Amino acid sequence: MIDLAFAVFIFTLLFAFLYGQWQQNISSSLSEQAFVELETRASRAVDSLIASKGIPQDWHLLPLQDVNSLGLAKKKRVLSMEKVSAFAVLDYNASKALLKLSDLDFYFRIENSKGDLVSKGVIPDSNSESVSLLRIVDYNGVESVVEFAVFRR
Repeated sequence: MIDLAFAVFIFTLLFAFLYGQWQQNISSSLSEQAFVELETRASRAVDSLIASKGIPQDWHLLPLQDVNSLGLAKKKRVLSMEKVSAFAVLDYNASKALLKLSDLDFYFRIENSKGDLVSKGVIPDSNSESVSLLRIVDYNGVESVVEFAVFRR
């Protein structure tokens, strides 16, 4: 009888340990999935901004309701100063919607050695789930760095 009770006790301990490990793996997997989703969406948004002219191509001259997608490029990775300026003053929530990031927040920044600095959005705080990407572009005739962060608050 004592052997049976001991066996049930050991089985229960082993089961509880394995169940805890399984739950931890599921939690880790969900966290990794969330990170991959953020990274994918950030990459799509920033690559669209720096490689595309937008739809329509003269979006920066049109009313917001006529704009389908944002793009800052004159050609791939060469940014238009006019489009960057228009993007910088565009309503933040409208920018999020056009970048297909309505449920997320973003921060965009261009910096170069000439001292050109353009930024838009909300800087993520340390408690946010965030992904930050860097891209090299030509802005104002100078090699510049674009930083693009996407995050959940």
